[in-house]
Amino acid sequence: MFKKKELIQFSRDRLSVSLLAAFLLTMLILFVMTLVNIHVSDVQLPAHYSEYGSTNIYRERWYSLLSFGFFALIVGGINSYLIIRLHSTRRGLAMGLSVVSLCIGVVALVVAAAVFRLVALSL
Repeated sequence: MFKKKELIQFSRDRLSVSLLAAFLLTMLILFVMTLVNIHVSDVQLPAHYSEYGSTNIYRERWYSLLSFGFFALIVGGINSYLIIRLHSTRRGLAMGLSVVSLCIGVVALVVAAAVFRLVALSL
């Protein structure tokens, strides 16, 4: 767990806190978007898109779309822990991880929105 000294030191750095808050907000939006857009259905839904292969849109069962929510929970939790833990020893590395995590979160939001738009069109 975190030491009190680490949390106090992290909370005093406004840039780190704001980057972490933005990252956690993107992960929360992705999780809520997943919960709102998934509906139980017997129809096979578009799960991912690829430019390679014989078919561009691959279809799977509805529960495969839960992976977006699980991704948000796991990546959000692990990266947040690492960012706070690294901040006391290597601030630069923690800031870099924050920026990369935020970029990954934004890309995940864009991909999830595109896939859920395909799902809405197929129903």
